[in-house]
Amino acid sequence: MTGETRRYESDELQELLASGYVAGALQGPARRRFETLMRSRPALRRRVEAWENRLTALNDTTPAVPPPAHVWRAVQRRIAPASAAPAAATSAGGFWNSLTFWRPFGAAAACLALLVTAYAGYQATRPATPQIAEAPAQVQPSYVAVLEDEANQPVLVVTAFKGPWRLTVEPLRDLTPYQGPAQGKVFQVWAIEKETGATRPLLQVSSGDVLREPLGEDGWNAIKTSESLAVTLEDAGPAPAAPSGPPLFSGLCLNLKGPTEI
Repeated sequence: MTGETRRYESDELQELLASGYVAGALQGPARRRFETLMRSRPALRRRVEAWENRLTALNDTTPAVPPPAHVWRAVQRRIAPASAAPAAATSAGGFWNSLTFWRPFGAAAACLALLVTAYAGYQATRPATPQIAEAPAQVQPSYVAVLEDEANQPVLVVTAFKGPWRLTVEPLRDLTPYQGPAQGKVFQVWAIEKETGATRPLLQVSSGDVLREPLGEDGWNAIKTSESLAVTLEDAGPAPAAPSGPPLFSGLCLNLKGPTEI
């Protein structure tokens, strides 16, 4: 089993990919690669079937509810042509506020975010049913972000857990080509705040190994108030106050627990 194949043995990654496949967020080569994996992994097929059953039940039992106006505005901001944005906003915010960059990542991830959030709300409101005693369930992540490069290829999966607060960063491919010839550089992970677009440093990644780090209260607040996560290449050492250049990877930060998560 190769290192690339072993990455797909992660329960967290399998759950994320299965939900994305059912929601339609996996497209192109990534979707075909996932279908190939399913043919040799019965457990992966079962996860897909479970997500299909969940979303089918949601579709059959939940009445249609018009989305609030602010939801449509948020979606439009992600997928509208860059020409629709005022020129002043682009010049003031620079690359980090440019719709040109965020547009490729927005539509599929927004679809998955709405489905996951709606399902969480459905689960919270459905009548309780008697439960048979089972072994303690594995702790599920509260937030997840799949960070993609400029070619829309997934590079990192970032998951955030509570109880205790902690963060896991799992590379999906070799990071060396993204570093180039530069020496003494690290990949800095940033949280991009929803309301203001402000960047807040989370942690640094220096190798292709899975990284697990505890989060303090400031780090958890940065995650739960973020719209997306991004990664830049920075000098090793203390995190800079702001990114020194455009992001190498980025992706929306999805709340897997629904609106009740704090």
